[in-house]
Amino acid sequence: MDSDETKIDIKKALRVVQTVMDKGTQDGEAYRYDGLYASAGFDGYSAMLYNDYVTLNIFFHNKFTFDYSSRKERDAFMDKLGRIEKAG
Repeated sequence: MDSDETKIDIKKALRVVQTVMDKGTQDGEAYRYDGLYASAGFDGYSAMLYNDYVTLNIFFHNKFTFDYSSRKERDAFMDKLGRIEKAG
């Protein structure tokens, strides 16, 4: 599915990436925290948040792609982003 139908607060998502990387456990190239994985591009201009069902890729100039297997999984992912950001 596509980013057209879902609004993403990129600043919020980037704060969650940082939280996952700060509080998480390194797992290969990514960090894992509270069921989410986060990784940052080597150039510092891209980041990724994902789980088994949803992937959010963030690029330069607040562009992104958002892929998910179902709306239910998308909504659960968005809820988790909110919880992690608030717990920060």
